[in-house]
Amino acid sequence: VVVAHTRHCSILRRTDIEGAKLANRIAIADEFGATAAMFYIDEQTIRYLKLTGRDDALVKLVETYAKQAGLWADTLTHAQYERVLRFDLSSVTRNIAGPSNPHRRVPTTELAARGISGKVENEPGKMPDGAVIIAAITSCTNTNNPRNMIAAGLLARNANRLGLVRKPWVKSSLAPGSKAVTLYLEEAGLLPELEKLGFGVVAYACTSCNGMSGALDPKIQQEIVERDLYATAVLSGNRNFDGRIHPYAKQAFLASPPLVVAYAIAGTIRFDIEKDVLGVDRDGKPVTLKDLWPTDEEIDAVVASSVKPEQFRRVYEPMFALAAQRAGQAQPLYAWRPQSTYIRRPPYWEGALAGERTLKGMRALAVLGDNITTDHISPSNAIMRMSAAGEYLEKMGLPEEDFNSYAT
Repeated sequence: VVVAHTRHCSILRRTDIEGAKLANRIAIADEFGATAAMFYIDEQTIRYLKLTGRDDALVKLVETYAKQAGLWADTLTHAQYERVLRFDLSSVTRNIAGPSNPHRRVPTTELAARGISGKVENEPGKMPDGAVIIAAITSCTNTNNPRNMIAAGLLARNANRLGLVRKPWVKSSLAPGSKAVTLYLEEAGLLPELEKLGFGVVAYACTSCNGMSGALDPKIQQEIVERDLYATAVLSGNRNFDGRIHPYAKQAFLASPPLVVAYAIAGTIRFDIEKDVLGVDRDGKPVTLKDLWPTDEEIDAVVASSVKPEQFRRVYEPMFALAAQRAGQAQPLYAWRPQSTYIRRPPYWEGALAGERTLKGMRALAVLGDNITTDHISPSNAIMRMSAAGEYLEKMGLPEEDFNSYAT
């Protein structure tokens, strides 16, 4: 693939025949890290629009416009750019990202060399160093990639067939970005396989990736505190800043959905996911990741047979119809609630902003260096009872289970 840069945008265009699979392009464009990233439009794009239930007239309009506007794959090869980088897709291997920053990419073949994996001392009845306390298939973008989700389901199926289980201290969850994901996992017979390993559907919303994984088992929480244990989270989200995922997970690692399932079985980030033995099968033979990982051909076959346009129509048509029905009922102004513990009318709206609105006298509130994120400025994780916010909510009469998170 060619990554062509303009001043504010990266345009990814093909040099091979078929190019990257459409669902992968969607995930890359969203998670690429550039200010903006745009892939070419081609026959795969058109097939994807049909697969996800778009109406024929819309599909035809997209194709006609792309060709006329010079956005079709073939025409982009003649465009001129400020800078062009060439990237060999065949060099891509399995990776995780972390700890603490999404851009700290680590090939899974180099976990030991980077000091992430290492020798694990397993004491009966105790969690190991680097214990994975949260394994979450989450993120509205990554869980909307059918190949990712089918791969996770197939890996879970293979693990179940060989008798492998999730470690007892791992809190696992599945939060698809759409109800259509659940439908095609059910169609493929893979949702029960994920549920057997603890990856049942918990919500269709921001969960672990936004600090909303919920409370841990009190005994696990107590052991982490008493032993000052290095506990971690592995999730298919897109941000892993310290403290974001859960206050008791000291660090977090980003991984693909099938790797999240594998780490739930491994139970610790110290595990060398490519080399170490995940367990033994019913015949006593050692099982490693390569014994569980589905082939591309197997993934493609299940996607082709299980992902159908009617699943997307079944989910989205009623939703859009309801939105249209309620459009006329929307109030132009927000109805503030004076005693709300979530959001209140800011007091400065009555003072500084009540008079003439002007841009005069504006100044920066803070000038920050590199790698300072919104998470450092305003936390996103769960509200703990002993925090200032927790004490306030307790005084307001809210039970701890209703504290929610800073982001909500």
